[in-house]
Amino acid sequence: MSTTTDPNPTPEAATLAVDLIRSTNPSIAPKSESDRIAISQTHHRLNLLTTWFGSLETAKNALQSKTVLEIGCGQGDMTVALAWAVGPMGKVNAIDPAPLDYGSPETLQEAQERVSRSEIGGRISWVQADPVEALLRDQNLGDADYVVLAHSLLYMKSTEYLAELFRALAPAASRSEPESASSPKLLVAEWGMRVSNESARAHLLAVQAQAAQPVESGNVQLYLEPKVTMEVATKAGWKGESETWIESPDLDDGAWEVAAARSLAVDRDADGAVRGYLEEMERVATEPIRSMDVWTAVLQ
Repeated sequence: MSTTTDPNPTPEAATLAVDLIRSTNPSIAPKSESDRIAISQTHHRLNLLTTWFGSLETAKNALQSKTVLEIGCGQGDMTVALAWAVGPMGKVNAIDPAPLDYGSPETLQEAQERVSRSEIGGRISWVQADPVEALLRDQNLGDADYVVLAHSLLYMKSTEYLAELFRALAPAASRSEPESASSPKLLVAEWGMRVSNESARAHLLAVQAQAAQPVESGNVQLYLEPKVTMEVATKAGWKGESETWIESPDLDDGAWEVAAARSLAVDRDADGAVRGYLEEMERVATEPIRSMDVWTAVLQ
């Protein structure tokens, strides 16, 4: 299993990110703050495709006309990139357990309906359900060529739940020969709990604080290092092919999580460990707050 580091995999994807956002939202104004954020998030998802496959062209060739299962789709940032890649004959089944009124500045329902009205909307099926329950109830969901978990692991209830999810995905994988070309692949990306830019250390500490004392309906419910994810996946029968890092991507998530962590000090009686994380976070927080490194992996 190889490990490489690429701090800026696809700068040319910025143009495609604008095109994809414009295709789902014709009224886009790239200089507005909300659309700047949408473009940067989509750009990052295209960078994930490049990191998993080696290039955007290779990603599109591999995913063309394929079926993709996405776990934790949220408002659809990764879903849009996947729908672009699978093309008009492909399919993306996008699952998320969150209530449809969750999210800001758009709720899940608002964002998903907007994407569904676009030219790529027909390629996407949205499923509002617990992923494990959905997979156990409908085995056809697991019959995908690729399974994608992009920035959805920290939302999980526990490592035990993550193990359940990997086991629920395993039956579909076992229906193919392990080494055959048709064997499903698992594509994972998550904050890697690693800092290559010191301006991102506040992001790491904010995640640690929230994992120790989660904010209700917050983005962080679990502190999860890559080695633990790999151990859980391996026990469930998945085999790692590659791991790749994206260093401190140009995203706003670090600042968002620092703001969320600060609400712990205001709204709650933080215990000793949480207080320590918050005090250290404030000591190292400098503007602009960067985001920590992203870990990606391909498993089969």
